[in-house]
Amino acid sequence: MILNMKKKIGILIVILLIIICAIIFLVKNKNSKYNYDLSKINSYEYFTLVSNEKCGVINKNGDIIIEPNYTKIAIPNPEKDIFFCYDNNDVQVLNSKKEKLYDNFEKVEPINLKNVATTLNYEKDTFTFFKDGKYGLINIDGKIIAKNEYDSIENLQLCEGTFLVKQNSKYGIINKKGTVVIKPEYDNIVSDEYYTEADGYKKSGYIVSNKTEDGYRYGYVTLKGKKYLDAEFNSIDRVSQNTKNSEIYLVVSQNGKYGLYKNKKKIIETEYQSMKYDDNSELLILQKGSKYGMASLDGKIVINVENTNIESKGIYIYASKENENKVFDKSGNTVNINFNKSIYETENENYRISTLDNNDKTYYGITDKNGNNLVSEKYKYIEYIFVNYFIAENDEGKYGIITSNGKEAIEFKYSLLQKIKGKKILQAINSETKATDFYNSSLKIILSAKDAQIDNKEGYIKVTSNGNIYYFDEDGNKLDENSEIITKKDLLAEPEKIGIYKKVQFTLENVYYVKE
Repeated sequence: MILNMKKKIGILIVILLIIICAIIFLVKNKNSKYNYDLSKINSYEYFTLVSNEKCGVINKNGDIIIEPNYTKIAIPNPEKDIFFCYDNNDVQVLNSKKEKLYDNFEKVEPINLKNVATTLNYEKDTFTFFKDGKYGLINIDGKIIAKNEYDSIENLQLCEGTFLVKQNSKYGIINKKGTVVIKPEYDNIVSDEYYTEADGYKKSGYIVSNKTEDGYRYGYVTLKGKKYLDAEFNSIDRVSQNTKNSEIYLVVSQNGKYGLYKNKKKIIETEYQSMKYDDNSELLILQKGSKYGMASLDGKIVINVENTNIESKGIYIYASKENENKVFDKSGNTVNINFNKSIYETENENYRISTLDNNDKTYYGITDKNGNNLVSEKYKYIEYIFVNYFIAENDEGKYGIITSNGKEAIEFKYSLLQKIKGKKILQAINSETKATDFYNSSLKIILSAKDAQIDNKEGYIKVTSNGNIYYFDEDGNKLDENSEIITKKDLLAEPEKIGIYKKVQFTLENVYYVKE
């Protein structure tokens, strides 16, 4: 009896484990349909050649791979020998051996990326194919990933790997895995333009809309196809700047009034004349009638809607009503500070920039993180650069460098002084002599040059002056032109010359090579 009971319990446990494993598998499989990787380019192997107004292909050694006999050449992935060769409207796909690819389809074409300012302006491993009057998708290996059942397929603007499909005059969304994210049932679909440094626009959701007798009405669908809001609003905007939070915040308008949703839940009623997200304070600016206030994204009123004017500057919020001016912190607490003074954070948490408005002029100073004055507001401009150094402009309009305690580190003698973006290198220009001094992170001059031209590359800079070329790393250390960092980065861009051919850049997206 006991053995039978133990046997039954064992069987139940096994069944339970199987059910749990099945649920986990189904969840993972469902999520995998919506997750995809984008191809990364590690080197440029092939380039478009133009000769006598005809196009061909050369490789990185300058060898002709495809003779220039075509009206247009598209190379979606410069690492792969897949070339779309156009003769007016006719297209054939060839490899480096001049073999025809994807020949079992009626027509295969690359997919242009919309609003992408780069020469890599195609989907790199996904193409459309045309058969029996309809479009579908194939991957780079020629495998069908979406059947030919659509009237059109195009890239959804800003979102690589995501496609806007049309069927029976309605639009839907599929991704590069062939997953139908949104069925074709809307009159229009756009990305909500949610962006992160790590994923780009991959985590964007979708603002969908249908046309009614009273104009378009908008709704919201997540990146995994989950409908949060029906298409019944006059407008919808996602708070896309709030990248620290995985929740979806949607500012909506209905019948001329604005409110806020957090995912599906309404957290601020649609009762305001306007509602705008302020990315500086990370709060919402509310307007009701002619009065203004601020609220958090969780719906809490931080500053009452009773002010005739409200403005977010630096780390504080400045509000006015009648004859009363108040300064608030981002939690809505009043701050005892001059109403004409503003405090701005820097990249270094120990230092802040202070400004003071006086007689229509703004003067700059430096404080510590506790608000203690380190340098009084006496400069026309101050900008933090690195360590404890600041660019400053004096009353004579000359630029120099000061330390956090106001000591002069570089003499005020330049007409322009700026930090090269992303580098610990300073560019100091004397407009009278047209000479440029370059300083490293230790504030030592590493180069003095006239008529200097700067090419700011990832990991280094290139300076050209009077026919001479100089290279420096991010800290201002001199580099040899054959340094690994330079040669490696050159693989990720079109070189100025390839053998007997030189680069011609007609537009930002249109680069080709011609014989010198």
